[in-house]
Amino acid sequence: MDMNKLKLRYEELLYPIFMELLCIDDSEESKNWIAIALDGNEGDFHLSLYGLDCVHLHWCGECFIFDKKRDSLVSSDTYGEIVYEGAFTIEQLPLLVTDLILHIKDCILVSKEELIRGKTPSLFDDIKDYIITTHSSNIKLPMCQHHS
Repeated sequence: MDMNKLKLRYEELLYPIFMELLCIDDSEESKNWIAIALDGNEGDFHLSLYGLDCVHLHWCGECFIFDKKRDSLVSSDTYGEIVYEGAFTIEQLPLLVTDLILHIKDCILVSKEELIRGKTPSLFDDIKDYIITTHSSNIKLPMCQHHS
C-alpha cells in the first residue's frame, strides 16, 4: 500500500459518515503526511497520517496515537496522549481508526483516566489502559463509557 491508496481508503471509509465535512489535505511536498479534517474548517476533530503506519486522531482536545513502532516511542512522544497498545497491520489501521471515530463522533469528553500496566520493552515509556468517559451530544442518555 502507498500513501495515495491509504488516502483513498480513509476517504472510502469516512466520506459516508462525514460527507461534505470531510476535507483531505495531501498537499505536503513529502507525500508522507496527510491531514484529514472530520469537521470541515472547525479543526477540532481531525487525524494526521504520518506514513503508512502512524495516525494521530485529535478529538475534544485529546490525541489518540496509533503507531506500528509503539515500542520505540518514549514518554516525551506520548505524554498526555492516549496510545493504542495493541498490535495491528497496515491494512487493519484504517479500520481501527474508523471504529474509534464511530464511537466518539457524536460524543463530548467528560473525563480520561490512565491506568499504568507496565513498561515498554525499551523501558522509556509506560504501557497504559485508558478509561474514556463521554457524553452523547445527540441522545439524552446517562454517561456512556468507552475504553480504547
